[in-house]
Amino acid sequence: MASSATEKVQESASAAYSAVTGGGAGGAGFSDQQREAQTPKASIYVGNLYFDVKERDLQQAFEKCGPIESVRLILDNRGLSKGFGYINFTDNDSAARAIRDMNQQPLEGRRLTVQYAAARGGPSADRNRLRNTASEPSRTLFIGNMAFDMSDRELNQLFREIRNVIDVRVAIDRRTGQPRGFAHADFTDMESAKEAMAVLAGKEVCGRPLRVDYSQSTGRAASMQAGSAQSGS
Repeated sequence: MASSATEKVQESASAAYSAVTGGGAGGAGFSDQQREAQTPKASIYVGNLYFDVKERDLQQAFEKCGPIESVRLILDNRGLSKGFGYINFTDNDSAARAIRDMNQQPLEGRRLTVQYAAARGGPSADRNRLRNTASEPSRTLFIGNMAFDMSDRELNQLFREIRNVIDVRVAIDRRTGQPRGFAHADFTDMESAKEAMAVLAGKEVCGRPLRVDYSQSTGRAASMQAGSAQSGS
């Protein structure tokens, strides 16, 4: 009889922890946090989110895994996302399926960290996971906290002195047709993206400081990277 999604995720977690800690299949050498991370439950932690991702975005991304009871983003005292949140499914199998299918999958260019929610230690324990998920440098930048009414002229001025930009894509809400407050910019090479980050990070535009991070290469940057790999093979 085939194992359920919950059993498969639990077996994978046990094997991974055993390899790292030297513990046996029975859990010898596991810390309390490690045991908690592989304990099946209906609640999952989702980290490494862009700060502009909304609860409805998580709902849409994860509803294919099973019926969802609630989605909650963790906010700071200003009402801004801290970059992680929780999804409660109606059953353990749906949560296990979400971990199996969505962990390390891209959402808005960043690879998600999806694990069972930590009951012991609460959000502080999950924040420790988030600190270990810094984005690696790439040819694409995410630019967040942009003013929703930012004009094309203001966007052009923002990138006027930035070198080697090949494409800038402003995210649009599919339902309303309005800007979502963030964009992705592709560069010809990684060094140019690093230079742009140094210039743009924290820059104030329309009274709002930009949030800038590396993103998974998409669009023209991804096409150029793929072409370079093929030509070098």
